[in-house]
Amino acid sequence: MKNLVTVLLLVSAVAALATAVLLPPSVGHPVTPLMADAAAAVQGRTIRPLLGVPSTRPLVVVFILPGCPCSEDYEPYTHELFTAYGPVAEFVGIVAGSPEEAEKWHRDHRTPFRVLADPDRAIAKSYGAERSAYTAFVLNGQTVEHLWPGYSDSMLREVGAKLAVTAKISEKKLEFAGAPKKLTSGCPVDL
Repeated sequence: MKNLVTVLLLVSAVAALATAVLLPPSVGHPVTPLMADAAAAVQGRTIRPLLGVPSTRPLVVVFILPGCPCSEDYEPYTHELFTAYGPVAEFVGIVAGSPEEAEKWHRDHRTPFRVLADPDRAIAKSYGAERSAYTAFVLNGQTVEHLWPGYSDSMLREVGAKLAVTAKISEKKLEFAGAPKKLTSGCPVDL
């Protein structure tokens, strides 16, 4: 009996080790029902225009936390959206940090759109963005039409579809290879 238990423990240990080595690490945090409800409650909220004046173009606001693996993983997907829809929409990244941290993020990641610092988290608070990798879709430069509490393949496609409809253009065919299948949130931002 002892030998059987030892063999089973060894098999379990080898299986756990193989799983840890063979499966890619998971980055991100699951979106809870509470997070989803809080994000949905922001819909329709009027916020102060980020770019100084209300814009007639749709605005995509991406919340970033330097040092957060979730923000790092999400960044390339925002580049894809910008490449496809930048001519018909505004994009802005909101960095939870100082102007120097925002500039460093912009430079290090070659972010193709404007990046603003949010040192006191006032912008994040006004949007209800509790974590990094939140994304807001804003109309008229000041009305939050949608807030996603994370990102996923289907969320990225939804953002693209909303941009196409709002700009009255054909939806772009985009591939978000490696994007999470389930909505995945970023790291908590100290609000």
